Amino acid sequence: MTMQEQLRALVERHLVNLVEQLATVTELLTPKDGALPIAQVVEAQAITHQIKGTAGSMGFPDIGAAAGALDEHLKTLGTRTGPIPTVALQPAQELLGTLRRIAEGTTPAMSALYSADLSRLA
Repeated sequence: MTMQEQLRALVERHLVNLVEQLATVTELLTPKDGALPIAQVVEAQAITHQIKGTAGSMGFPDIGAAAGALDEHLKTLGTRTGPIPTVALQPAQELLGTLRRIAEGTTPAMSALYSADLSRLA
């Protein structure tokens, strides 16, 4: 397997992982009984932060920017005390929806690394 093929496989795996992580964040940010425990917000923020970093490293700037916006919002929510009421989650839900739409519309070939010229490294 060439270095380019290895890099493409890595990008593909990371994109699949990002989508899986988004499913976890979606589940964490789905309130039950009208409120969301603060621990779930903190966990969702940590995963979102990972998504932001991985997206940037793997050449997906749009995913990284959207994850960054959600990450910052969740950091703010995470400073609250007590359960988060559903109404207070509306902005986070909207940011998550934007992030999911971007991620679901992204293909590995859209990564800046997917078609990188590696000939200088050989």
